[in-house]
Amino acid sequence: MTTSSDHAIRSALTSALQGQAKRVGEQAPSVRGADWRLATVTAVGAGTVTADGLVWRCLSSYVSPTIGDVAVVSQSSSGNLIALNRLATSATPLYTPIYRYKAANLDRTTSTLSDDPDLTVQLDANAVYEVEMHLHYAATDAVRFRTDWTAPSGASGNRSALGPDQGQILSGTSSGGAGRFGVHNFSTVCIYGTRDSNTSQCVAIEEATVTTTTAGTCALQWAQATTSATFTRLAAGSFMRVTRIG
Repeated sequence: MTTSSDHAIRSALTSALQGQAKRVGEQAPSVRGADWRLATVTAVGAGTVTADGLVWRCLSSYVSPTIGDVAVVSQSSSGNLIALNRLATSATPLYTPIYRYKAANLDRTTSTLSDDPDLTVQLDANAVYEVEMHLHYAATDAVRFRTDWTAPSGASGNRSALGPDQGQILSGTSSGGAGRFGVHNFSTVCIYGTRDSNTSQCVAIEEATVTTTTAGTCALQWAQATTSATFTRLAAGSFMRVTRIG
């Protein structure tokens, strides 16, 4: 005769066996088959991460895995384990360059600095970025080309500037002459030299490591050095590259 106590024991045993079978099945490739899921990284090895108690081999695109990453992991039906990448925790993922470029020339006839509508990007708070700007510009000697940057209020760092010196006028075929080499605050104005017309282009390169505690806009500001009806041009092909590195 089965007593209520026997029934309770059998029920508990059945439940325990079902739970164990479920747990084993969750890890056994022959049972669960191929799938993907999210897992938190608890250790990092040479090309591998540990998550959910298993070691997953990282794809080459999963750069610099870190303990605490919420990773996308996948398991094949044959038991192979791969870590695809981390989930983004911000608008700008780590180590992935963001590009902004000018598809068309923009001409200005003012010395009032303002953000370029194309060379602008939003930065996240509590982050570090490498920001590069490659600027193709044209101006006459009388008006020249002038820049500074818009940066978040919590940004710190200095930007470097490389291009023709502001006192330099290059001939139509010359690539020589004095250069501008300097390190400046984001809000320090840089004035560059020109060629002998506002349709013959020069190039300037500006870059900085930007550490910011606040979110906000990073953008190139530019204008003429002297207001003139003769335009200064920021040309098509100019671009901005922004990479979050921390």
